[in-house]
Amino acid sequence: MAENCREEERVSACQAEELSDARHLPKEEVIRLIENLAQAFITSISNGQDPQLVLVKRSQKNVIRDSGGRLHLGRNKTVKKLFARNAAGAGRFAKIWQVLALIQRLLAEGKVVTQREGYYTLVNHFKNQSEFNATLQDVVALTGCTRASLGVHASSSGAIAGLVSWKMEGSDPINCSTGTTAGIQIPGVTDKVTLTNLGARYILVVEKDAIFTYLCGQRIWDTLPCILVTGCGYPPLSVRMVLKRLEDHLQLPILGLFDYNPHGLRILLTYKHGSTQMGTEAHAYATDIKWLGVHHDDIFDSDSTVLQSSLQPWCLSDRRVFSGLTAAIEHMGDPLYMREIRMMAEKNVKAEIEALNNNGFDSLENRIVRKVLRKGYF
Repeated sequence: MAENCREEERVSACQAEELSDARHLPKEEVIRLIENLAQAFITSISNGQDPQLVLVKRSQKNVIRDSGGRLHLGRNKTVKKLFARNAAGAGRFAKIWQVLALIQRLLAEGKVVTQREGYYTLVNHFKNQSEFNATLQDVVALTGCTRASLGVHASSSGAIAGLVSWKMEGSDPINCSTGTTAGIQIPGVTDKVTLTNLGARYILVVEKDAIFTYLCGQRIWDTLPCILVTGCGYPPLSVRMVLKRLEDHLQLPILGLFDYNPHGLRILLTYKHGSTQMGTEAHAYATDIKWLGVHHDDIFDSDSTVLQSSLQPWCLSDRRVFSGLTAAIEHMGDPLYMREIRMMAEKNVKAEIEALNNNGFDSLENRIVRKVLRKGYF
């Protein structure tokens, strides 16, 4: 744990000059920035120099956490060169320019695309969606602009349901407590959505779509007045943006229910602090989410009815994820989080949320309601 702690610079209060937080810029400034980069490229070639791009480094060693634990990136840089030592390096350099060219065209034409649409526009140049997404993050790290400034938005993913009204610009409001068990799909572009509280007292975030669908079917908001949200695993930017808006505008407590394993804990911390992968945008959508479960005592307490057959041993992936979480947990200094990760490592087993609903004695929704009313979250 101590070794992981040294990988992150800890600060009690971050000074603006130490950080590389992305900014939202008007399209004219972004176009001018790209044109300046292109001019620098031409000048380098004309002078017989190796053109290069300087990016904010997206790594644990460049992480700075503020007093609330939110993740920022510092001023450490990495350089991408055209004449790199290997073909892969030169390829990454070229891909950045392909994305920059796409962005310049989008902004000039006043258009926006989702990351999915951006990938298919350049599908002949990228192996897969993940490679395009990583290159887009390189462009964010290069320009210091948010993805919204670049005209590229998150793809549709995740859903919302419960006691909230959802209204897109130019359309009628939708009561999210009625309709199908799939809820309302959260689109990639959410800045023109109006959200209105219909009597909710909590925001409940669940890790997986299957649990979301189940709780919608049970209409959990009839018993626990809440807004239900899922990111379907690791949350995309659009889901985190909506959750941040709900927190800022409605001022309701956010409670999170995740699998009892290192991956579930990592997803929780992504909502809470941001992620290194999100780079310079990470801090902007961090929320004060509380951990409702699954906790150690939900499974191993003397009165727990969770079947032991539902527990599985950790795999190599679990151990790798866990080793990367300890520094973030230690930075928080929360004894309850520290106890949970200690007990999780000692037991060396994992359980899905469904384990709480797999015994015939009690339902998942009743367990959730009782834990909320008893304030069994932290």
